[in-house]
Amino acid sequence: MASTTQIKGIHLDTIEGLVIELNREIADLETEWRQLEATGSACMYQHYDWVRMALQTIDGKNEPCLVTGRNDDGLQFILPLVIARGRFFSTLRWAGGTHANLCSGLYSIPFLKHSDTAIIRKVFAAIGKHLPGPVIARLGNQRFELNGYRNPLLAYPHQISVNRMYDMDLSSGFEAVLQIGNAKRKRKIFRRQGRLAEENGGYEFTIPETPEEIDAALEIFFIEKTKRLKELGAPEVFDTPEAREFIRMLAHSPKKNGIQPFRIFELKVGGKSRAMYGCGIYGDYCQASVNCVTYDDLAHMSPGEMVLYLMVEHLCEEGFNKLDLGLGDERYKRSWCKSGHNLFDTVIPVTGSAVPFVMATRTKIGIKRFVRRNEMLWQSARKLRQKLASLKKPG
Repeated sequence: MASTTQIKGIHLDTIEGLVIELNREIADLETEWRQLEATGSACMYQHYDWVRMALQTIDGKNEPCLVTGRNDDGLQFILPLVIARGRFFSTLRWAGGTHANLCSGLYSIPFLKHSDTAIIRKVFAAIGKHLPGPVIARLGNQRFELNGYRNPLLAYPHQISVNRMYDMDLSSGFEAVLQIGNAKRKRKIFRRQGRLAEENGGYEFTIPETPEEIDAALEIFFIEKTKRLKELGAPEVFDTPEAREFIRMLAHSPKKNGIQPFRIFELKVGGKSRAMYGCGIYGDYCQASVNCVTYDDLAHMSPGEMVLYLMVEHLCEEGFNKLDLGLGDERYKRSWCKSGHNLFDTVIPVTGSAVPFVMATRTKIGIKRFVRRNEMLWQSARKLRQKLASLKKPG
């Protein structure tokens, strides 16, 4: 072990000169974390403030498990994990859970460049020795490459994630983006939407900035999104005090060093909010994390498509190079993006007693992926879910 390496957490092991530690307090890592995200691989969902706020709110009942590896050259990686205790087994997963669309560790470029499969395998073996009971690692929605290098977690067996990621290149301007799909059709639809909007009091594309404007937009988002998820029979992931506080904290965080955890893009028609996107800004990379539409008398004008059109146009004018539309294979995403990108999940036993639970979890993910990727099965599943939701009694 290097003599100059500073121990900050619980020492787990020393692997090929890397001191591996388990840290429970994110504040102890702030300076190094910010340095690593600025020079290594990271996106909004691994940003220090995003993870910190997730630990304070939606992951407040889980145990932080921030695994680090450092040597004489400083911090080489952070795995921003939490342990969610279950009835039969515990799950080691990324901080933020389903609110994190793209997940990975933070790695230095030298570590990515020279990392081999043995190192990361030994890291999880060291974690397992410290954790009691059956523990599985379920690390979803990972990219195959990070900054052009192989993702170190490909050292383990993996499976394709349930959902694809969709993104678009904005670097050549708005006209080039329009040409990806049917540009003529997009312009025609937008002109029709504009006429309908003018007939109903006109439209405004806005970015709420004051605390009052942000809070007003968020209240509408929480109401409309929760109502829609209930109608669809989908998990109501924003209908808890912790989730709402998390989004509020993100939205009220100011832009700093080119990073803003949550920026709202909102479309108003006739002075009323009709659709919005919530996005993370990471330099010239915009990551859409949530959206909602108000299903009222103007829902037929497709305000969700209209706000996306205006948002893409605005981002191109502002000089952004990339927009990530998040997870899920939806028609509107395919119309704006050249193709979807597969992500992968790592599901492994961290402790020996967790092997049966790993097999069951992998099977469950495989079934979900099969249904999600089959258009006929997915539409049937959505209709059934929606039907079951309609049968539930209010309250």
